[in-house]
Amino acid sequence: MSNKNFKKRRFLIFSIFCLLFAMSLFLRSSTAVIAHDLMESFSISASTLGLMAAVYFWIYGCVQIPVGILSDRIGIRHTVFLFGLIGVVGALLFAFASTVQVAILARIITGLGTACFWVPALKFLSVFYLPHEFASLTSVISSVANVGLVFSSYPLAFLVERTNWRLPFLLSSAVLLVLVLLAWFLMDLKADEAGQNKNNKKNEAETYNVNTGSESHSHSNIPKVSSRHKLKPAHYFSRYYKFIYFVIWSFFIYGILFAFQMLWGTAYLQDVFSISRETAGANLMFTSFGLIVGGPLWGIISDRFAKSRKPVIFWGTLGFLFTLLLFLLQSHYWGFWLVSLIYFSFGFFGIVFLITITSVKEFFPLQITGTAIGILNTIMILSVGFFQSATGHFIERFYSSGFTAARVYYKVFLIFAVCIFIAIIISLLIPETYKQSR
Repeated sequence: MSNKNFKKRRFLIFSIFCLLFAMSLFLRSSTAVIAHDLMESFSISASTLGLMAAVYFWIYGCVQIPVGILSDRIGIRHTVFLFGLIGVVGALLFAFASTVQVAILARIITGLGTACFWVPALKFLSVFYLPHEFASLTSVISSVANVGLVFSSYPLAFLVERTNWRLPFLLSSAVLLVLVLLAWFLMDLKADEAGQNKNNKKNEAETYNVNTGSESHSHSNIPKVSSRHKLKPAHYFSRYYKFIYFVIWSFFIYGILFAFQMLWGTAYLQDVFSISRETAGANLMFTSFGLIVGGPLWGIISDRFAKSRKPVIFWGTLGFLFTLLLFLLQSHYWGFWLVSLIYFSFGFFGIVFLITITSVKEFFPLQITGTAIGILNTIMILSVGFFQSATGHFIERFYSSGFTAARVYYKVFLIFAVCIFIAIIISLLIPETYKQSR
């Protein structure tokens, strides 16, 4: 394959990953807009709704490490195809669920199936692109994929108001099936076919086959793995104990960001300020816009201007905390545009977590990046399930204590603020990794 054709195919695979991850985000977060519909359809409480939403993330998180290992061992192509088909079945089953038990089972299957897109995408970027491009490209793929979050807010609310909550899941299962089939045909690609650099120099390096996950030696511009990288993955994690700082920080930031974005963000506005579903969905949509804008911007700031990771993570976390404090101050609905700006800031500062993923990628050698990122992603996804379920528990408990809706959510946001303050302290302990990738 010529270098030109290789770059074209690489771009198509990159685009497919963006779309697959967008579908994953849509299926994750769609419960926020239809929260009240699900409670009414299945006659369930807030805590049960939190459980229904959380099981998606629990199963999604539990398979991240296996997905990372499979990406390293059998290849990206087979991993995406097999798990993707499972996701199609899960979305279809949820569309036709008649009981809460079936609905929960469907969310488990959907979480299992859509768990295969993010880590393989990061493995793909690690292998097929230069190290200094990783942060920017990770931000791009995340930002483009966040279109899925946009569609799960106001557009979904608009559609549900005019049809029912089941139709979107029926349509999404069909779209996901098409994308999974496209991925199977497009990902028939070998990294060792790209062995050309600008100067046409020939440097022997380890390469990677998307189909099988195997490594081979050929002429490539992919960096060579030195002999000091022959340790087993377990040895790396025992040596690099500072990895725990990334884990703790990500648990708080990612969990709170998406527990709010993907379940409680709309319910909060409806319960406290009694606004319509469409208005609340429109406000929530601005969190998605914040994610879309913030993703590439944080990557550019880190790669090109700050030329560092740690300060960017710290300032992003601090902005996230200040945004959350505005929720504590909001005693009445401040108007559509001001509330939308707060929601936008929540997403903009929260997505700084992408820089942490880049740092973890730089912290470990190429051949175990899939496993390392898989472990981190496991913690991040499980944190969403934890905060979704815990928030539902606290909401129900505070209501039963006789608190008003405003007071209930005030206490929830206060708990969030304490967690984020801890994350700020942890961000000061995270090691700088920018120079390690140079």
